[in-house]
Amino acid sequence: MERASTKKQRHALLLQKIQQNPFLKDEELARAFKVSVATIRFDRAELGISEYRERIKKVARDEYNGKTRSPEMLDINPLHDGISILQTDDTMTFNGTNIVKGQAIFAFAENLAISVIEAKAALVKVANVKYIREVRSGDKLLAKSEVKRIKNNEYIVWVKIKANMAEVFRGKFMLKTSDDA
Repeated sequence: MERASTKKQRHALLLQKIQQNPFLKDEELARAFKVSVATIRFDRAELGISEYRERIKKVARDEYNGKTRSPEMLDINPLHDGISILQTDDTMTFNGTNIVKGQAIFAFAENLAISVIEAKAALVKVANVKYIREVRSGDKLLAKSEVKRIKNNEYIVWVKIKANMAEVFRGKFMLKTSDDA
């Protein structure tokens, strides 16, 4: 009887935790509940909770549909990775077109790169960027960043941005923070 009530309690808390933060990974949930990753996966299956990647897609596609006008940080794991979304609009386009300016996309990527290293201020020493296809007003952008290297006050962060599940931008940022920042 004790085991069943513990499982029910864990299920209720699991639902609550994932509603509060859909970006919790199975490993993080397992540590929080002091159970195995397999137990968390089994619990998610019983409760009909999607895996991590599917939850990210759902939030980007459905829950934030049309609600964001500035970058929205969805998940930040300091000095590791981060996820952000941006709803593009006409204020970001070239005059007389619906094509979003590269500077808006670059600023979105740079903002996420700086946020993931938790810097108050950072200098972009080098940025190697590639615009893969044009972005149009109204496209919702999903950016993922990953810290690839940390050495002293210098960081290398990769950022990839997708629109409609297709990559539109990728960048490698070499950032430097100052000692007094």
